[in-house]
Amino acid sequence: MSRMKGLLWRKGPAEEAQPERKVEPPEEIAGVIDTYRVPAGAKPEASAEVFVVEQEGVGKYLVRLPKLSEVEAKALEVLRVNLLDSIPAGAFGSPRDVVADYVWRTAEQAGFVSVAQESHDKLLYFLLRDFAGFWEVDPMMSDDYIEEISVCRYDRPVRVIHRNFSEYMFMETDVVYQSEERLQAFIRRLAQLGGTTVSLAQPALEVTLHGPSDRRVTATLGDEISRPGSTYAIRKQRESPITLAQLASPEKARWPVLGARGGVGAPVPYEEVHSHKTLSVLMAAYFWLLLERTTNVLVCGEANSGKTTLMNAILALANPKFKIVTAEDVLEISLPDHLHWQRLKTRSYRAGLSPLAGRYEYGLADLLKLALRFSPTVLSLGEMRGEESETVAAAITLGFSTMATIHAENAERCVQRLTTPPMRFSEGHIRDLTAIAAVRKVVLQDGRVVRRVVSVDELKPSGPDEHEIVNVFRYDPASDSFSPTTPAEVLDRSFRLNEIAESFGWTPAAVQASLAVRAARLSGQIAGGGLDPGALSKMVKEFSVQEARGVRPDG
Repeated sequence: MSRMKGLLWRKGPAEEAQPERKVEPPEEIAGVIDTYRVPAGAKPEASAEVFVVEQEGVGKYLVRLPKLSEVEAKALEVLRVNLLDSIPAGAFGSPRDVVADYVWRTAEQAGFVSVAQESHDKLLYFLLRDFAGFWEVDPMMSDDYIEEISVCRYDRPVRVIHRNFSEYMFMETDVVYQSEERLQAFIRRLAQLGGTTVSLAQPALEVTLHGPSDRRVTATLGDEISRPGSTYAIRKQRESPITLAQLASPEKARWPVLGARGGVGAPVPYEEVHSHKTLSVLMAAYFWLLLERTTNVLVCGEANSGKTTLMNAILALANPKFKIVTAEDVLEISLPDHLHWQRLKTRSYRAGLSPLAGRYEYGLADLLKLALRFSPTVLSLGEMRGEESETVAAAITLGFSTMATIHAENAERCVQRLTTPPMRFSEGHIRDLTAIAAVRKVVLQDGRVVRRVVSVDELKPSGPDEHEIVNVFRYDPASDSFSPTTPAEVLDRSFRLNEIAESFGWTPAAVQASLAVRAARLSGQIAGGGLDPGALSKMVKEFSVQEARGVRPDG
């Protein structure tokens, strides 16, 4: 047995050379505009083919699993039937190693060693999908381009939001659950993977699945609280968090458009210099500079507009000497390892389990009170919406830096929400806010839906109990660009940057130079391709060391 395994064992996907991204579309699939394999880097026999197509103006996401011959299908059926009973309860190792070992043992016992040898990776792919993966939607869960997976009823196609084709919104797939029972079984599996339970007595599920990328699951079981039956939505984070340099860099042009027979057409043109940026480099440098002193920033926007993504990217530029404490309902913030970061999460009790269970609940307000005792340099709240705002206001009064997201369309509406119950901000706390960044989904002229920081406003005290909203950055939807475009203009508009000059003992010219240097560093990262969290963290650490040694921004 061990000798055979040594002879027959194939390399895993990570060990193989990266295949070509493009997949030749079959003739029956028309209107293909992009193709690739998932998981990325896997061999054809151990991956699914994805075809993004446009038909009559509607985008669709089609999946083709590896094809099985009749012999392979019979072998797979034998393996499936015996798998649960054949793997020892105390089996040790990764799911891939455990299942691979099972394949060889069963192949020897059942007499299909030759099939296992020739189709090992293909058989292993299907077994891992069914017993350690996500069943029908496993390809979408392995696709880092998929942002959200949604099911509203079992007899309707699964829908997805694709990061590269957001103009199609919820794209229909060719994946459908066979029955309501099958869908319920999958939702119970999601609960199990999240370490909790769901039942008809407790039909609502909210859980985060941890892994290479965190996935937030919201689901309902049966028809107790949703009709006609079970539903779910899975929000997926990228395996590598988006950095501020990525948000400030132009998007790469899409892959060439493929015709109905796989012919390559002209790529989508990208003409404007500012096209496809979520924010400008100068805006990114502005937020980076604000982080160097006591600052209170709110990121507002509608649902799924990119608020948490922007806040996460800003926090990642924090000085390594700082201590960051985050508090969240659902774990979405993901910061670089070099930062001194403490992560807190709420704990809720399941209603009806016990009349005393409520005493063991930790809400956001409880976590924030606890967080203040950890002496944070920056206190960050995943989303501010109720009584926890009182603790945020107290943190501002005590001199802590704070950063949070809030549902509001612009700075004016944000202030209105903060001063209206259940929020508990007073006018004095409003005046202490440094800046409000508004993020919004924007429809471009070519029909694509993109995310943009449409405005950055500062709160300037204008009297004993009054404030003035001062615009610093503005997005122009007609040209898909941002203003201002020079550090001098930013300093002229920004009340807070002039405050920094006074508190640091710098001249206004020094603050302007610091803003310019930070923008230049970020631009250098973009030009050099250093967009990933590791490269950006290295740049921030080097910059912080230079500042600590007394290198003045104005020389």
